Amino acid sequence: MKGLAKNNDRDWFQPRKAIFEQHVQEPMTALMLAIEAEMKKNKVPLLTKPKAILSRIYRDVRFSADKSPYHSHIGGMLHKNGKKDAPGGLYVHIGAKEQMVGLGFWQPDRPLLTNWRLRMQEDPKTFLKMVQQLKSKKLAMDENYRLQRMPRGFEAEDGSTIGHYLRYQSFVIMRPLTLAEVVSAKLPQVISKFALDARPLLDYGWAVPEAKATVFVD
Repeated sequence: MKGLAKNNDRDWFQPRKAIFEQHVQEPMTALMLAIEAEMKKNKVPLLTKPKAILSRIYRDVRFSADKSPYHSHIGGMLHKNGKKDAPGGLYVHIGAKEQMVGLGFWQPDRPLLTNWRLRMQEDPKTFLKMVQQLKSKKLAMDENYRLQRMPRGFEAEDGSTIGHYLRYQSFVIMRPLTLAEVVSAKLPQVISKFALDARPLLDYGWAVPEAKATVFVD
């Protein structure tokens, strides 16, 4: 992946495509299937389908100023019940510059986000209990995806116990992976433990109604 980051062109990649398939795609697929097996064992519905397990190495350059044809990372994803469009999932990222695992609800669509906020507003104790469960495992939701002001319709909650969280536009937990972890045979267990520790976030989000909301949100 580091070589690809430095030589992002077809002439460099094509002679090495077989190496990529054998030493990147195959082990990444095996990793995601091993994590899926651990999730099944613990009755967590994070599953995959063979054709949807990995991200594509080829970049979509149609609307990008950067015309580099390849990604310099590989990503693997598990979705609720294996449905790619289902909210809530687990993502593993192995790249030239970064290795990490993320779990949660990345930029949920507006109806789901509004219903999430409405549930927080109606029952703040349940949400805050989930936050405390994460803290007990030394986990916290990423704060990089927040509004600067309160979302429309929730202004009255500014300063409340949940006001801080109502600004969130994504509810995700990120964990960096060290290079030692990435090359270790214990990597599936490392990621599975993270997912199980972060499970309260998934359970909370999956309990949010998915029906269309009538409130417009930011």
